[in-house]
Amino acid sequence: MSKIGNLKPTGPGDFWSDLRGDIRTLSFKANIRIAAISDPSANPDAPTHRVYVRDAEGEMMELGGAWKRDINRGPNAGDQFLSVTLDDPSFPHPLNFAVFKDGDVASATWRRRQEQSA
Repeated sequence: MSKIGNLKPTGPGDFWSDLRGDIRTLSFKANIRIAAISDPSANPDAPTHRVYVRDAEGEMMELGGAWKRDINRGPNAGDQFLSVTLDDPSFPHPLNFAVFKDGDVASATWRRRQEQSA
């Protein structure tokens, strides 16, 4: 896994309610905000968070969604993380990454999907 960003919780209460920070890859750099949806959908496949990115004029625009997930295996089983997708017409494909709690902050990590063997 590659670490592509750091975020800090800024909202009251729940660690995951409002995270802000930076994401950086070789071809993409952005200041982002991940905010919990105040009135979430009853649909279990709907995102639990909206993702905003600061545009060239300095305005925040919605550019993706995030889904709160449970860690089911390993030493962190029982903890939660966010599965994030950013997409924009200027991207050749969506950017998918995960955000994990790392002490008092959060780390954004990316991993290339592995091909499934037949």
